[in-house]
Amino acid sequence: MAFLPPVLAQKTDPVRPAGPKAPAAEGAGDASAESKLEPGAARLDKPDPVVAPVPDAQKVNLPGLEKLTPEQRAEVVRELSEVSNYVRGVRWQEALEKLTLVEKITGDSHFVENLRGAVYTRMRDFKSAREHFQKAATLSAGGGTEAFHPRFNLAEIDFVEKKWEDAIVSFSKLLEDKTRPDKSSDALMKFKIMVCEYQLKRAEKAQAIAKTFDQYDDATPAYYYAEAVRCFADDRKEEATEWLESARRIYPPEVTEVFNDSLVEVGWLESLSTQ
Repeated sequence: MAFLPPVLAQKTDPVRPAGPKAPAAEGAGDASAESKLEPGAARLDKPDPVVAPVPDAQKVNLPGLEKLTPEQRAEVVRELSEVSNYVRGVRWQEALEKLTLVEKITGDSHFVENLRGAVYTRMRDFKSAREHFQKAATLSAGGGTEAFHPRFNLAEIDFVEKKWEDAIVSFSKLLEDKTRPDKSSDALMKFKIMVCEYQLKRAEKAQAIAKTFDQYDDATPAYYYAEAVRCFADDRKEEATEWLESARRIYPPEVTEVFNDSLVEVGWLESLSTQ
């Protein structure tokens, strides 16, 4: 769902296996899923939870916190590692309390505010999440790439609140922003816009976006997920699930989970894990 800073991200470097034969197509998060699943929503296997290791404080980039002493940086990294484990363990209140302790060291920080927003998003307290993401965006204003994450997360709040038109506008502006960190998130944002178009019953616009995805792109499973969404929209759930299974066999979990979140939010897929 919400973007977490790199210190909380799990980094792996899996080897991409040979792709399975994709299912034939005609014409060709975390969120708790129980309250919004459509009847017959697809279900995939749930992976085991993972506890994040404590990263090396000297190798962790803490944007805006360069003024900290080495000892303070080490303490902040330790505390944020605990926040990561609390988030993965669905211990929301403990994560928020730990962030309050971190803030006593860092002072006002877009980094901390963005994390608070991410925790509230996973608690599905979207009002509080939006408030903290907005604070993070204000604190990081003019900071170039540092402003991207809170702005993405504000767009994501529009998406999970089903404000489809607002989400399209927000993600489109991010795609046009030349200060975004890199192009790695472009396919995800285009995919989310495509889902919004389907929700607005504008299939032609959605399919035009889907045509921009490449089946043989090693970096993103957007093509497979676009095909799955087309099948879901046409009420072909079994075929959609085959596309998702193909994507899961080809790409690592940390890549597919951010796409799964979008499907969970619209009720097409059960949550794969408690995020």
